[in-house]
Amino acid sequence: MSKEAPANWYADPTGRHQYRYWDGARWTDTVADNGNQSIDLLVPAAAPLTRREMRQQAKADARAQKEAEREAKRLQEVHERRVRELAAKQAEAARVLAEQQKRTEQEAAARAALERQEARLRAEQEARAAAEREAREAQDREARIITQYPRFRLPDSSGYPTTEVAGEFARIDAIHRVLGRAPRIDQELVNENLVALLVPEPQNAFDRNAVKVVISGYHVGYLEKEVAAITQPIIRRIIDAGYAPAVGARIWAVARRGYDGPAKQHANVRLALTYTHLMTPRNDPPHEAYSILPWASALQVTGEEHHQHVLAEYATEGDSLVIGTLHVIHGGMAKTPKELIEVRLDGERVGQMTPASSQHFLPTVHHLAAQGMTAAAWVTITGSAIAAQAVLHATKAHELPTEWFEAPQTAPRLWGTPARRAVDDGAIDDAEIRSQMREPMWDEP
Repeated sequence: MSKEAPANWYADPTGRHQYRYWDGARWTDTVADNGNQSIDLLVPAAAPLTRREMRQQAKADARAQKEAEREAKRLQEVHERRVRELAAKQAEAARVLAEQQKRTEQEAAARAALERQEARLRAEQEARAAAEREAREAQDREARIITQYPRFRLPDSSGYPTTEVAGEFARIDAIHRVLGRAPRIDQELVNENLVALLVPEPQNAFDRNAVKVVISGYHVGYLEKEVAAITQPIIRRIIDAGYAPAVGARIWAVARRGYDGPAKQHANVRLALTYTHLMTPRNDPPHEAYSILPWASALQVTGEEHHQHVLAEYATEGDSLVIGTLHVIHGGMAKTPKELIEVRLDGERVGQMTPASSQHFLPTVHHLAAQGMTAAAWVTITGSAIAAQAVLHATKAHELPTEWFEAPQTAPRLWGTPARRAVDDGAIDDAEIRSQMREPMWDEP
């Protein structure tokens, strides 16, 4: 401000307050803000501006203000641009991170799927290996059953074969091998004296109850599904006891010329399969050496009414099958003694054969006794626990087949219970037994 400016209040040149007082020669320390005066020590400052200088200062301030606004706008734009760039970078980083996470998840899913596939393949391989191992074991066991196990001819399986075998049409070649050759046109081949082995096939893919029919080592068919379902458990018990179940069999084969082609082969296989409740006995065979006589027609045991307490243990609602033993006892008069056949179950007397019937079995009992063996036979028990009858099914001495003499005929031990205490033959007092039981001999008055 020029020296000529009159004393008055002017804008504070220091900018610290609104106004500062000019005494006409210099700026004073007196200041005012909103009408309130105060003292502010002043360093030497320039004199108050003239009007021209103030206008110039105002223009300069306006230019500075505009420049500041432009700079602020520029800075704002820079800031916004940087914010947008930062947001874009963050969005790109998030996108990249999401893609990486997605790829990671996909890779993890792919690894998990691969691991599941590998586990499934391992499981399938293990299952196949186990199935192959089971199949090999089944084949090995089947081979042992057919070639090594002693045969157990099912009781009452020597009659005329009536049970049909299924699947012969698929095994014509095996049937021809059993018969020795294939039949010529319109020629019938029949073999009624065959023995079939029954072998369970639990690995069969169509029927776990399947039972194979094997004749002379050849697989010729299966038991019908309904028959196999009720017989396989019995057959498996017999095999588990170390025996191969066997039955009588008949094969019929023929070749017929077709109307529109070559000759067709036909075959029929039948088995002498007995009822399931007569396939196995209700007791175990003797513990001493023995041989079972082949099944034959029924012969009534006499005197069983005096032994109901023994028979009651074996009587059921229907017929029950047991293994009995045949023993020689002495009867008749003092001047005309006779040998008779006594029938025992697990060492307990249940009756005897008539003198006439005894004569048909005495040679067999003596023959086995000479070899240190006991004669055993099939016995069926009929009736109730208070009125049971014993019926013997044994082949007579003169009717025994040649193969019976080749080796002892034994039966599987299925129950695992100890046999009853066998009575020592030498300690039997037949006269005392008859007197106590009031059981007359057939030759007594």
